[in-house]
Amino acid sequence: MFKFCTLIAKNLGRNKVRTALTCSAVAVLTCIFTIVSTITTTVEGYVKNEGSQSKLIVSERWLTPSQLPMRYVPEITQLRGIEDWSVWHYYGGHFDDSGREDRGGLGIATRVDNLLSMFDDLDGTDPAAVKALQDERTGAVVGRHMLELMQWEIGQQFTFISTSHPGTNLRFKIVGEIPGGTWSNAFFFRDDYYREATGEDSTVNLIWLRMADAATADRLTEEITRRFERRQPELSVETEASSIARIAGRNEAVLSIIQLIVAVLLIDMIAVVSNSISIATRERRVEMSVLKVLGFLPLQIAGLVIGEAMLVGGISGLLGTSIAWGCSQLALGGTLPTNEATQFLTTFPVPDSALITGTALGLGIGFLGSILPAWSARSVKVTDVFAKLS
Repeated sequence: MFKFCTLIAKNLGRNKVRTALTCSAVAVLTCIFTIVSTITTTVEGYVKNEGSQSKLIVSERWLTPSQLPMRYVPEITQLRGIEDWSVWHYYGGHFDDSGREDRGGLGIATRVDNLLSMFDDLDGTDPAAVKALQDERTGAVVGRHMLELMQWEIGQQFTFISTSHPGTNLRFKIVGEIPGGTWSNAFFFRDDYYREATGEDSTVNLIWLRMADAATADRLTEEITRRFERRQPELSVETEASSIARIAGRNEAVLSIIQLIVAVLLIDMIAVVSNSISIATRERRVEMSVLKVLGFLPLQIAGLVIGEAMLVGGISGLLGTSIAWGCSQLALGGTLPTNEATQFLTTFPVPDSALITGTALGLGIGFLGSILPAWSARSVKVTDVFAKLS
C-alpha cells in the first residue's frame, strides 16, 4: 500500500504546473463554498432552534428603531404563560472619538440578572462577567472583536461616543467579554445606568418574552396582538425565529444567487478535475499498459487515477477551507480591517469543523471528477497500445 501511495504522489509531480492550477481552482471554490455555507447554515440553525420558537420580540410596528412606551412593559410581562422577560435600549456610536467606521458599534442596555438565560447566543459569556456586571453600575461586557481591535483589557475604562444620543457619551468599565459571533461589535450594559444617564425612562426599543414552549408563544402572540390592536403605537409581535427569518429574507435573493454560483462552480470544478486527470491518463497510456504487463489489475490501474484525483481534491479542499477559517480568525481578532466582508466573518465565524467538511468536499470533487478517466484507464488494451508503437 505504501508503494501504491508513493506511485500516486510521484505521478502528480510529473506536471507540477497542471497540478498546481487544478489545486488552486478547487481551493478557491472550497473557500467560497465554506464562507457561504457557514452563513446559510447558521441562519437556518437559528430559525430552526426550538428556543427561538418560544421567545417573542415585541416592537413598534411602523417605526425603526422601535419606540415602545415603558407603561407597556408591566402590562405585557405580567400576562399568563410568560416565564421570563427583558428589555432592550439601543445606544449606537463609536468606541472612540476617531469616527472610524471599523470602530463603530452598538450598546444594548438591558436587564443583566437574566442576561445568559434569556439570550442563547450569549451562552459562551463567562457567568463571572455577568456577576461583575450586576455589581458594577457602569460595567459593560464587550464583544471580543472590539476588545482585540481596540487593544483593551478587562478592567479598562472607555468612553462611548454616541451618535444615537448626541451629547450623551457614557463612561464604561469593561468587566467581561462576549465570544465572537453575533455580538462581536457590540456591548451589553445595565438598563438602570442607561435610563439614569440619558434621562430616557419613558420608552424601550424592544421587549423580549420567554415562554415554556412554542404553543404558549403562539397563544400569547394572538393575545398581545388582540389586546393592543386599537391602541397607539401599534405593536408587532413575532417569534425570535420569525424575526431572524425575516431579516435573512431581505438578503435571501443575494444568498440564493451566491449559492447558485457556488453550485455552478462546483460542477465546473468537477469538470476541471476530470479534464486534468483525463489529460494525464491519455499521456500515460503506454505506462499503464506496461503496468498491466507487470501484473497490475484493471481495478488497481483505476485506483491509481482515482487516488491522484482525490489527493489533489483533499489537499485543495483543506487549503481552501483553511484560508476561509484563517480569515475568519483574523477578522475576529481585529487583524483584518473592518468592512462588509469581514463583518460577515465576525458575525458568522467559520467553525473549526469546517476544516473537516472542506477536506471531505475536496475528496468528493476528486472522486467524482476521476470516475470517467479511471474507467478509461482500466479499459486500456495492451495490444492496441503496443501495436501503435510498433
